[in-house]
Amino acid sequence: MNRTHSTKRTTDPLKSKNYILVHILLILISIIPIMSFAQEQWERDGEIEDVEIEIVRERQIVLPKANRNFEKISPRPSEPIKPAIVYEFKNLNFSVPDYRSQIRPLRLKQEDIPKIYGNFVSAGFGNYSSPYLNAWLNTKRDKSRYLGVHMYHRSFGKGPVDGKNSASGNTEIGIFGKSFNNSVTTGGSLNYENNTGHFYGYSPGLETKRDSIKQSYDRFSLSGEVSNTRTADFNYKLSGYFNYLTDHYKAAESDLGLSFVSDYKLNEKTLLKIDASYAIISRKDSLVEATPRNLLKVAPLIQFNPLDKLTIAAGARVVLENDSIRSKSFHIYPMVQADYTLSDKINAYASLRGDMEKVSLHTTSAENFWVNSNVGLFHTNKSLEFLAGIRGTVGKQLSFDIGVSASNLKDFYFYQNSTLDRAKFDLVYDLGNTQRVNFYGELGLNKNEVVRFNVRGDYFTYATDQLAEAWHRPTYRFSFNSAFNIYEKVLINVGMVGQGGMKAFNNETSMVEELKGAFDLNAQATYRVSRQVSVFLKFENMLSNGYPVYLYYPVRGFQVLGGASVSF
Repeated sequence: MNRTHSTKRTTDPLKSKNYILVHILLILISIIPIMSFAQEQWERDGEIEDVEIEIVRERQIVLPKANRNFEKISPRPSEPIKPAIVYEFKNLNFSVPDYRSQIRPLRLKQEDIPKIYGNFVSAGFGNYSSPYLNAWLNTKRDKSRYLGVHMYHRSFGKGPVDGKNSASGNTEIGIFGKSFNNSVTTGGSLNYENNTGHFYGYSPGLETKRDSIKQSYDRFSLSGEVSNTRTADFNYKLSGYFNYLTDHYKAAESDLGLSFVSDYKLNEKTLLKIDASYAIISRKDSLVEATPRNLLKVAPLIQFNPLDKLTIAAGARVVLENDSIRSKSFHIYPMVQADYTLSDKINAYASLRGDMEKVSLHTTSAENFWVNSNVGLFHTNKSLEFLAGIRGTVGKQLSFDIGVSASNLKDFYFYQNSTLDRAKFDLVYDLGNTQRVNFYGELGLNKNEVVRFNVRGDYFTYATDQLAEAWHRPTYRFSFNSAFNIYEKVLINVGMVGQGGMKAFNNETSMVEELKGAFDLNAQATYRVSRQVSVFLKFENMLSNGYPVYLYYPVRGFQVLGGASVSF
């Protein structure tokens, strides 16, 4: 079976192709029933007749040639503008009225001047029947002067030995002030102090009356000074004082003194220094009326820089005195000091010097309250002292100072219990030479006023000439103080002091006795209720060590003091 299918020619190729495909599809559709019929016929007859299909596609696409000749458009001739444009330039003059600016500056709210609390009062009460008062009253905000008053009282109605027989107290009151202008500063003070106590180092079981063992010192002092206000090529300070002391046993001592300290800048590297002082001491006791003692010192020094990092001061100290213990009254001592900068924050220093150290009833009674009456008083001749050390800072918060000193002391005094009354102390002198060596170290930390502490330790060795031991002189001493500021509300102070290695001669046993080492731990907690009011609680001798400060003189045990403070 031959079938011929022809299609019409079109000019669209896509339509022609679609047209062919449609016809092929129709042919296939028409074949399917034929095949079905053949299948049926096969099933019936068992054979299929041969069929031949021929598809003839004759198509030719012919397109005419495109005509691509374009004609160019010739430009049109310009036409003149009518009427013609004419440009005319004229000077333009104008004037405006003067502008007057009315500036109104911004007004800031004036800040209130912070209030100054120049007055401070603190009061409290503790065990051992101990009232406490500390007050400072000062003038405020005066650029040319200030004036103040200080009052202090702390007493103990009972003590470590026989209750009231070891009671003690301390009272101070003082007036101070200072006036200054651009060139001169003047100042002065007037003070009174009373120290009361008892000779409670008597033998146990001895019947005593409180008034018979009482001791009391009254101290009056008057001082004044004049100095230049601003640092200049010539700086000076002239000061004078008068001290007067009396005790319960009719002893009296007056100490009148004058001192002058100055430095003059010769050039950029040279400085001339003068340190001069004079003191006259008059004393009388129940059995002694001593000749007035004079002590004149003059120490000229010249300071210069031979190297960039080295500073040297050299001179001499000339002393004139009239103590009867010495055969000559004129003394001259070397004065050499050197300071070398190891780095920006660390210095090494050394000195070789001598001095005549003043000794009086004022100084000995302040050091040992139980000193005997009618004791001999003589100045200490420090013929030579060598000192060397290193000090500096580490970072911005830590500072240190370590060093050693070696001194040769003539006519150096020591304390020894009296053979007539063991509760009182005589002054005994090593009329030969006493060599003293002191190793010391100090460390301090201040971290933004939140944490602060300072610790210092000293170790001493003594080699006496005429005395068996350095009586009642410690061989070691240390101290530690710290403060912690917690959120500006709670301030905690912790400290401790200690010393030991003291030896004393026991007249009752005629033997050398080494005293128990002293160790005192103390703490104070302060709570700030407001900027002006705070409450505190203080603990002293927290370990309740009954250590002796001198032979037969133990201290009080655990002490508690509570109170409040106010600023206004």
